[in-house]
Amino acid sequence: MIKLQLFDERDYRQLIDEIPDARFLLQWAGPKYTFPLDAAQLSETLLKTIGKKPSFQVFKAIKLDTSETVGHIQLMNIDYSDGVCVLGRVLIFQQFRLNGFGKVMVNAAIEVALEELNLDEVTLKVFDFNTFAISLYKSIGFRDFQFVKSARQFQNEKWNVITMKINKNCWLQKKCEQLNERDAIKRCARY
Repeated sequence: MIKLQLFDERDYRQLIDEIPDARFLLQWAGPKYTFPLDAAQLSETLLKTIGKKPSFQVFKAIKLDTSETVGHIQLMNIDYSDGVCVLGRVLIFQQFRLNGFGKVMVNAAIEVALEELNLDEVTLKVFDFNTFAISLYKSIGFRDFQFVKSARQFQNEKWNVITMKINKNCWLQKKCEQLNERDAIKRCARY
């Protein structure tokens, strides 16, 4: 369905065009970026992807059959010694939403973190009003870890933040369950 590729300067314009306003930017990226999102801010992020053990990995998700970019995702604050990172800045581009790309993209990023980078745990932060994203993360195996009331403010709104996490054991168990379910469906289809 999709594969992750490294995000670079050629991808800036498409990502910037997906950010319509300051509220959306804060919801998507947190307070590290300011509106309007621009190449300078994205370049600053890409500087963190350089080196043998970079603190960030930034990806675009490519649709396999058409090679179109369907979204963007980042592994941030990668701490190799503690075995942890933060999953963030998850965005399915408007024209590709509600087609299952989000779950596949998040799973692919978690696979990079827990299997390729050999980390032990991935956390993320999500605003409590983003119920669609929360459901998606829970379906993958993320569990609520912390709730912070009024953690962010946008104009006169106060937003609550939920921190969620998944560890390698939970991820591998969920992955095995999904494989067993697919195998069972294939076996049943034969009869």
